[in-house]
Amino acid sequence: MAQPVSLKTSNAFDVERYREAMACHLDLGDPGSQLFFQALDYAQELHRGQVRKSGAPYISHPCAVAEILVKEMGILDPEMLAAAVLHDVIEDVPEVSFQSLERRFGSVVAELVDGCTKMTRSRKDRAALKDLTHSKILQTASRRLGVLVIKLADRLHNLRTLHYLSQPKRQRIAQETVEIYAPLAAKLNIFSLKRELYHLALSYLYPRKSKKILNTLKLLDTDEHVLEMEQRLRRAFEEAGLPVQIRRRVKGLGTYYDSGKKTLRLTNTENRVDFTIVVDTEDVRQCYFALGVVDTLFRPVPRTIRDFIANPKNNGYMSLHTRVHFRGENYLIKIRTQAMDQWARQGLLSQWRRSAQIDEAYLEEISDFLRTIGEYGGGGAQRRHLIQLSEAEEVTVYTPLGDAHVFPQGSIVLDFAYKIHSDLGNHCKGALVNGRFVRPTHVLSDGETVEILKAAERLDLDPDLESLCRTPKARSAINREVNRRRRDYAQWVGQEILRQELEHHGFPRNLITSEITRLILDVLNLKSVQDLFVQVGQDLVSPHLVLYYLLDATPRPVTQAKLKAQFDQDHPRNVLRVPALDPVIHKFAGCCHPFPGERGVVATLSERGITFHRGNCRDLSERHDLPSQRLMDVRWVKGATWTRPIYARLRIQTKDKAPLLHVIGSVPGDIEVCHVHGHFDRSGQWAVLDVVLRGFDDARRFFGAFPPASAALERYSFSALPDCC
Repeated sequence: MAQPVSLKTSNAFDVERYREAMACHLDLGDPGSQLFFQALDYAQELHRGQVRKSGAPYISHPCAVAEILVKEMGILDPEMLAAAVLHDVIEDVPEVSFQSLERRFGSVVAELVDGCTKMTRSRKDRAALKDLTHSKILQTASRRLGVLVIKLADRLHNLRTLHYLSQPKRQRIAQETVEIYAPLAAKLNIFSLKRELYHLALSYLYPRKSKKILNTLKLLDTDEHVLEMEQRLRRAFEEAGLPVQIRRRVKGLGTYYDSGKKTLRLTNTENRVDFTIVVDTEDVRQCYFALGVVDTLFRPVPRTIRDFIANPKNNGYMSLHTRVHFRGENYLIKIRTQAMDQWARQGLLSQWRRSAQIDEAYLEEISDFLRTIGEYGGGGAQRRHLIQLSEAEEVTVYTPLGDAHVFPQGSIVLDFAYKIHSDLGNHCKGALVNGRFVRPTHVLSDGETVEILKAAERLDLDPDLESLCRTPKARSAINREVNRRRRDYAQWVGQEILRQELEHHGFPRNLITSEITRLILDVLNLKSVQDLFVQVGQDLVSPHLVLYYLLDATPRPVTQAKLKAQFDQDHPRNVLRVPALDPVIHKFAGCCHPFPGERGVVATLSERGITFHRGNCRDLSERHDLPSQRLMDVRWVKGATWTRPIYARLRIQTKDKAPLLHVIGSVPGDIEVCHVHGHFDRSGQWAVLDVVLRGFDDARRFFGAFPPASAALERYSFSALPDCC
């Protein structure tokens, strides 16, 4: 995108001149246009005295954002422009609130401004606040897409003036741009904006590498082979009698950035120059005729033709793609109609003034995408990864009825199931792909026909599935299910802990469910006693703190001083009964490698579930923040068969020259071994065993079969999925 002409950064900013420039684009006879100028006056008043790092008056920034919307995005909606000049006022001016903006400018402007406002007034660290801000922007944009458009214009102007900031801040803003805003611009199909965002951000993130790549790209624009190819294309279409426009484009820095590996290299792209052929007609058949002209002129690279006209991308993009080889280089040629070209270059912006013409299914898909990622319960890194996946290459698969569905490359059967219906994903036990049974983790390929097989009961989803899925809907559904199971278990554990503590200190067992508990909930800002149980079960609230509060509100069976002494001394630890294993909840510490059913195991609590340690674990004893009373003694419920088996993978490594066959042969005969794999090299030998465990008795006999000497580097993991076997 070109730099705005009238708003070059300087220490002076002429608001009146800006007002005149904007008046040239707006219809002053339209009463709605006055809303923008009223907002401009109000923003100027609120930002009076504020200065940017460049020394320019702060009002120059929101004015520049509104100008970008008008001049570079073609948006003339007065409410959008009013929100643009006001987008920082709630954040920067404490006395301005959503309600005050709503009274003055209406609900639409207030919602747009509020959606653009960062989360700053919260007691969280910077990373948590940043993630909360992203979540808020995405959720608000799912209802009002203008929020995201304003944020993109805001980020573009910030990047254009980024050189005034300190190096660490430049790096943070640039990294956030390549992880969040540039992929979102691509999702809205605003590719010109996406390219500039990547170009500016990567120039700050990789200054030396970007200069080297840009110097190489300058030479490509006048490369003799590129010019020869363009001339041959023009002659071929003239001879074919098909009027076309031909554009060549040297790819920008974003093409050379690998978001997965976080590298910027020339080798990160397959082709460095694109040609776009726009047929001067809306007859789609002429695009296929143009493809024939290209493929008879240049040798196409095998299996690289992509038909995004018959199968449009999720963002509405339509074109024919073919890669051709010429003079030792590969080139991408795109063929499209004029309407397709307009959408490809500006996406949603191309029809912003005619919103009624925007496809409802596309708007619904965008809204669902933004809402799902905004509501995603995983960490900030996972949220950013989901946004970046929206730029991945796509595959098209079909239902048995022939309906086409598009997914990011690498998507699995579960992604397909959750896209059809969340209930289908929760009950997916596999699928028939082209008539062949596959597991839920099967990776989808172009052209496959998928029929989901539904189990009668809701399945226990393994947490590893979340990282395998590639779509926001599937990841969010799995994340919600995992968190629900963890919360339910924490509620049970917290209730058990408080019951044991009450009994130990002489309180009646039903005290925690009495009216007295309401006072404690108010103090701890909790809504229900179930929330209290969860907080205790996740080690977020100490059970002793609850007992202290109870002392102030009940007849005291012991004095407060005596109770405190009991808290301070090493009284008997609480007991955690474990009837079965759930990989979502139960983890075995890698520092000391306890095994299921082992004696003397203790447990620690966290928001992610239970972690088991050996009682003599050195790492545990060195943790000064973990007093003895925060540990729980584990009691395995043995003798019962688990409702659902657990799949265990054990890796044994030894430097002994004696073969491991006798070690593997020591597995009890009634333990089902799914898979055995071994390897021998100079460093020694190792073997991997995948087995099915159906109870603690199985686990105790299986792990007890390996003497410590043969499993000195023992590592193992558990899964609810048979795929690990």
